[in-house]
Formats: sequence, structure tokens, C-alpha cells
Amino acid sequence: MPHYVLALKTKKEVAEETMAFVFEYGRDQKLAFKPGQFVDITLNEPKYKDDKGITRAFSIASSPLDEYLMVATRLTDSAMKKSLTELAEGGLVNIDGPLGSFKLHSDEAVPAVLLAGGIGITPFRSMVKDATERNSNQKITLIYSNRTPEDAAFVPDLEEWQAYNTDFNFITRWTSEAGHIDGNFLRKNIKNMAAPVFYVAGPPGMVAGATRLLIECGVLEDKIRFEEFAGY
Repeated sequence: MPHYVLALKTKKEVAEETMAFVFEYGRDQKLAFKPGQFVDITLNEPKYKDDKGITRAFSIASSPLDEYLMVATRLTDSAMKKSLTELAEGGLVNIDGPLGSFKLHSDEAVPAVLLAGGIGITPFRSMVKDATERNSNQKITLIYSNRTPEDAAFVPDLEEWQAYNTDFNFITRWTSEAGHIDGNFLRKNIKNMAAPVFYVAGPPGMVAGATRLLIECGVLEDKIRFEEFAGY
């Protein structure tokens, strides 16, 4: 597996209790990956320690064309996240990858529907940014569910890409006001439920619920792909 040692370039809060970390590529160190994949990040000398170790998996939020590697995570009191959050700019991390098979299908004539909950937006940000940069003709609909607008990461980016990518449709759902996504909501926003391949990413409960809902709406199981983001 490819191994990289990258320096933290910058970090920024992209939503309430959600932080993005941007790492600089060194000479001949650019990571070749498919949008949707993830990496393992290891801290050599973390400031905090617990029994869960010093390595965690993070989905890549940047695109393959970016001259940097970006990941994002919800902030918790775990030792790994606290150590990463307090890592100084210029601090080094070990990165292994890419890993995973959660990526868009290759037939661009087949539309994609992306269902994101919370920090599950990270692989979809990479997918949408890549499709926009490549001028892909693939029809992509992203439905992003959060409790409130303050909880939603990367919304300005996604709205910007929708403004000039006519094949990308971005839809938000604030569950504190409108409730969770249901069959009526899906059928209203997706005219032909049999056509797309569906991708689901978010907390395990959200992924399980969305998968059940899609099956109830008549979507074949082999047209549903998912990635769970468990807390740590």
C-alpha cells in the first residue's frame, strides 16, 4: 500500500463541530485515488492517547486534481481527534492509501443519486468536485440531510458547483424542521427511481434507514451502494 508523510497546511471549521484538514503534497508524493475512497491517517506522537490506537480512516474530501489532500471529521472527545485538532500547521502525519471501493460507476449515461447524512458528505464532495472539473455529462443528484443548516459542511462549495454544472442537482433537507427523508420526498425529487444507481453515506443508523427506504421505494438492492461513518 502506498505510504506518504504529509504536512498539515491548514485546518478550518466547515460546520458546527466539524473540522477540515488540508495536507500539502511533497515532491513526487501526490496521492492517486478515485473520488469516494479513503485513507488511513496515523499520528506518530499524538498529544492524547486512548485504547483505540493512533490510526483512523478518513474519507477524502478533495478531488484528484487538487494539489492538496483534504479530509474532514466531526469533532469528538476521542484522543485521535483531539490530537489531530491540536496538531500545529506544518506538523507531519503518516497517510496510507487509497483504500475502499466506494466510487461512482463508470457508465456516465446512468445517473447517480447521492444520499448524505452528516459527515457522510465528504466522499460525495470529492465525487461532485471531480465530475464538475472534468465536465462530466453524468446526471448527479445529491440530497444532503442534516438536523440544521449549521450542522451541514461544504454547502457553499456544493452550491457554487451547482451554479455552473447543469448536470448536478443539490438538495438540502433540514430534519429539525421538515423531518427525515421519506418516500414522498424521494419520489418528488427523483422522477424515475428505477434509473439511477444510489449511493448512501453517513452514520450507521442513517445508512440502514435510507437503504430500507430505497428498497421500499422499489430500488433493486444491487443498485444501492453505501459507506458507514461510525464514530470514534
